[in-house]
Amino acid sequence: MKTILTINPGSTSTKVALYKASDSWEVEEWKTAAVKHDPDQLAAHPEPADQLEFRSLAIEEFLKEAECPNLDAIAGRGGLTRPLEAGSYRIDKVMIDDMLSSRYGSHASNLGALIAEELASRRKIPSLIADPVGVDQFEPLARYSGHPDMPRRCQLHALNMRAVAREAAHEMSGEMEDFRFIIAHLGGGISVSPMKSGRLIDVNHAMDDGPFSPQRSGGLPLIPLVDMCFSGRWKDAGEAKAELTRQSGFLAYLGTDDGKEIERRAVAGEQPWRETYEAMAYQVAKEIGAMATVLEGRVDSIILTGGLPHPPLSDWIIERVGWIAPVRILAGEREMQALARAAARYLFGEDELLIYGEA
Repeated sequence: MKTILTINPGSTSTKVALYKASDSWEVEEWKTAAVKHDPDQLAAHPEPADQLEFRSLAIEEFLKEAECPNLDAIAGRGGLTRPLEAGSYRIDKVMIDDMLSSRYGSHASNLGALIAEELASRRKIPSLIADPVGVDQFEPLARYSGHPDMPRRCQLHALNMRAVAREAAHEMSGEMEDFRFIIAHLGGGISVSPMKSGRLIDVNHAMDDGPFSPQRSGGLPLIPLVDMCFSGRWKDAGEAKAELTRQSGFLAYLGTDDGKEIERRAVAGEQPWRETYEAMAYQVAKEIGAMATVLEGRVDSIILTGGLPHPPLSDWIIERVGWIAPVRILAGEREMQALARAAARYLFGEDELLIYGEA
């Protein structure tokens, strides 16, 4: 039996969980918490890298309350990494440097590797990340955008998407490499990706393409966007990006990004709540249809995952895409379990850890 700690940092808290693993599939969560952080401390340290010390101390307190179990490995949520093949990566100096410098972007998830290595080094045990946002398995045609100076980029919810692909394949008595899936992760960001031979070969970039989400605009009409950029609405690019990625989507249309309130008022038939909610389903369905063409129409299953796919949103999506392939709803986020399974695959000798610095 192996004991594994998993760490998933968010903007105001850090999710932590302890797992017991008897093999790489049977991992059992036995203690979990969302460790809240002092808002004043967060405000005083806006860069995630500057939060390493007090977040690590808070997790040590969690472990103390759990009677300091003897850990075999620590797995942290992968942050904004360099483009990588899918898999589990040993946390090395190159990765630490990239996360500390926010070389590929600043996000709380960058702390996953930093905290995992900090805690693991004290205990002299292995630390790793698995399937970070930077996983890039694009095929060549997917990189074309229409302008050579702006190739399409790959960033996606790889950890959860590959986890549900494994789960669906297990239900179908196979491995994820055996099937063709379209996986739609629906949450604060939306990623829709076709999977072929276990590889996520295309995706809308959740920050600037595809369906709108609770706070993000998704893809926008090009000419009006250019006009808006030069209209004086925004003083600089940072202000424009902030509005389009944090103040758009449901928040711009409805004045709130509270999914429960939006769902309640949409189900009650209130407008514009119902139409806007259905518009998101419409855009997700269109993206799934587009990704079906990438797989040449040969799709074994469509998987809806993340925090949003439940009625009526999921029903509206299924009405539009159910003819393509059977739809599986694997709602919720499986990041913590996926991290534990990745660590277990390493500990039980099924996977080797890849070297980030050589990627």
